[in-house]
Amino acid sequence: MAYKGLDSTWFPVVLGTLSVSLAFFIIYLVFHNVLIFNIGKIIYFIVLIFFAFVFASWIYRYIKNKKLIKEDYNDMTKLSFLAFLGIFYYAFAFFYVAYVGVNAFVAYLFYYLLFLFYILVLVINIILNYNLYTNKYSFDRITYAILVPNVVMSANIILTSIMLTPPMSGYYNTTILRTVYFMVMVAFGISFFQFLFVGISAYISHISNKPNYLQTVPAAMIPVGASSMLIINIMFMPQFNYIGIFNVPPNLAIDISVILWGFDLFLFLVSGAIAITHIKKRQSMTVWAYVFPVGVSTFADYMIYDYTKLEIFVYSIIAFTAALIILYVYSWINTYFITGRPVKK
Repeated sequence: MAYKGLDSTWFPVVLGTLSVSLAFFIIYLVFHNVLIFNIGKIIYFIVLIFFAFVFASWIYRYIKNKKLIKEDYNDMTKLSFLAFLGIFYYAFAFFYVAYVGVNAFVAYLFYYLLFLFYILVLVINIILNYNLYTNKYSFDRITYAILVPNVVMSANIILTSIMLTPPMSGYYNTTILRTVYFMVMVAFGISFFQFLFVGISAYISHISNKPNYLQTVPAAMIPVGASSMLIINIMFMPQFNYIGIFNVPPNLAIDISVILWGFDLFLFLVSGAIAITHIKKRQSMTVWAYVFPVGVSTFADYMIYDYTKLEIFVYSIIAFTAALIILYVYSWINTYFITGRPVKK
């Protein structure tokens, strides 16, 4: 059988693997274990190779059959997953600084590429919402997958957080720093209100579509990633007050973040119960939606812990990391059965 390539539903597989590297990096920040740091670093370079293969296979798929471009455009989930290209860039750049280092050339390259991927994710978001508001998607097809561009919009903080703080901020003038911070605030506003309005629509659609719920139920974990990303944004904002354009009080950031963390934990427990009770049932590739939001949660927990020093967040980081690894292994097992023996329609 001729190789047909991979579609965008494989992007979450790459991101799930990258989330493992992120979790190890967070564990390193908490416990300062060099071995953990090196494991995360090795996983990062493995992910780079894995991403190159998936991305090339995705391009090859369209070259092999150009009709698939229109089909994927009309598929809400596959179009949503294109936004993962943005978070790949943000995360790869973040880890490049953490694992390799940065200089003036790299700093400005990151800055210009930030605009490119920021606009890409924004355009995908606009197209999805245009299709949604003009009834191009039937109500029963709307799932939490439509929140992916929403999560990625606010995920620019993964990269901008290090662009706006020393030593990397030393490469930029005040105009650049203010521009980047402005982009952070705009993306946060879009993500927050989309999370409320579009997320509620996806929730109602899911519980109304009972016959096929098993194929989309893992996407229930995506709001965990959305709320965690909002926490990360809020917790970083006080660190950018020195720029002199916006001013977020640290205590207010902590208060709001802890409130959101409670909701985040609640969503995780609900989605975790879903994963446990359906662990013996074969699911679609959306099973990877169980993985990457949990990785984002470890980052959010660390941000709150770094401010508050409350031990409960150390325990939650450990718990989220353990859950991430278990869900990662489970998702690969599920993927093996899907690719080896396709689900009968």
